[in-house]
Formats: sequence, C-alpha cells, structure tokens
Amino acid sequence: MDKLKDLTQTYSTMRLITLGSLLVAALSVLAAVAMGVHAYGSVGKRVYVVGQSGTSQMAMSDSPENHTAYEMRNLVRYFALNMYGHDQYTYKNNLNAALPLIDDVGGRRIYTDFKRQDVLGTYTKFGARTTVAVDSIVLNTQELPVRGRLYMRQTGFLGDRQSKSQPMGVAFELTNTYRSERNPFGMQLTRFDYFSYQPGANAAEKRALERQAERDAAELAAAAEAAAAAKPPKVEE
Repeated sequence: MDKLKDLTQTYSTMRLITLGSLLVAALSVLAAVAMGVHAYGSVGKRVYVVGQSGTSQMAMSDSPENHTAYEMRNLVRYFALNMYGHDQYTYKNNLNAALPLIDDVGGRRIYTDFKRQDVLGTYTKFGARTTVAVDSIVLNTQELPVRGRLYMRQTGFLGDRQSKSQPMGVAFELTNTYRSERNPFGMQLTRFDYFSYQPGANAAEKRALERQAERDAAELAAAAEAAAAAKPPKVEE
C-alpha cells in the first residue's frame, strides 16, 4: 500500500509539473505575440520628416495612414527644394528625389517643361544654377483630401550674379500612398497646378540686387577709366 501511495503521489507531482510547464510555455508565447504586435505597431507609426537642414528626424503618428500637418509641410518643402533647385551636377538626383512625391500627371508636366526649356543644357553651357526659398505652405486639413497652397521664389545664378527671383504659386492636394524608401512620407501631391503669386521683393533680395548693381557700376566706371588711360596721346601738328 505504501508503494502504491508513493506511486500515486509521484504521478500527481509529475502531472502538476507538466501542467505548470505548459502554462509557462503558453504565457511565453502570448508575451512574444504581444511584443511582436507592439513592435510592428511602433514601426508602422514611425515616420520620417525632413527639416530645412535636409536631415531626417523621427516622429510618431497615430497610425501609418494618419499624417500630421508638420509631416505634410515637410513633404511639400522637400518636394519644392528638390524639384526647383539644382545645377548641372544635382539636376538628375534632385528630380529623382522629388518625382516620387507627386503623381505621374503632375510630375510629367513639370519634367516636360524642364525639357522644353532645356534647363539641364543651360546649366551645363553657362554654369548656371537655381535655388528655391519657400515663403509659406498653407494647408486645409479639416477636409479630405487635404488641400494646400505653396508660395515660393526661384532665383537663378550665373557665376556670382543673381537674377530677380521668380515667384511661384502652386495649388495641390495630398493623398495617401505606400511608404517606401523613395517616399518615406506615405503621401503624394496630386491635382498640381500653378496660380499667380506676385509678392514684392523681400529686404534680403533688395539688398543683394542693390549691391550687385553698385558693383556693376563700379566695374563699368573702372573699365571706362582704364580704356581712357590706354588711348595714345594726340599728336599735335
């Protein structure tokens, strides 16, 4: 009888140990699943934003489909600086960075204009370049799709000389798309169109153009003096 009792007790103990092991294993699996879901959700919420310095920072969104106004403005700014600012060396890379941020219709329209104006040929022939300054970005996030307006100025440079800036107004809508390496924002500009934007020159541009005009006048005067000094003296008869 004692041996039978010992056997029964041993069986009960092993059974408890087995059940306990199964319970621990089940809890471990549940914990791993929960951690995986949390990690996946965190990665899905992680988005890239781009500042004026061009560096990428990390931000959190409620879901991969939701975007903050800050992220939207960074997309538009990044698009404008790359699409309209370049030289012969950065032209192709900048366009490759900007084109994934706009739909095919809008991107083809801009690229066709650049080809017609032979922008790359002008850069290469004259060593010219263009820069872009964004004045403001206005968004209406109260309705879907999000609508916005971009106000910017494009300035051309030839050597150390700059042209008067060309104001540009752009209307657009923002629609969701897949996040990717080429488009980490997960949004795309659509219904792209220009509108008239005619602001006056800002103070910095006025000073630059005034200094350029003064320098041109001084160089012209110096050239005139040098030409006069180089003339041979008149011989009296």
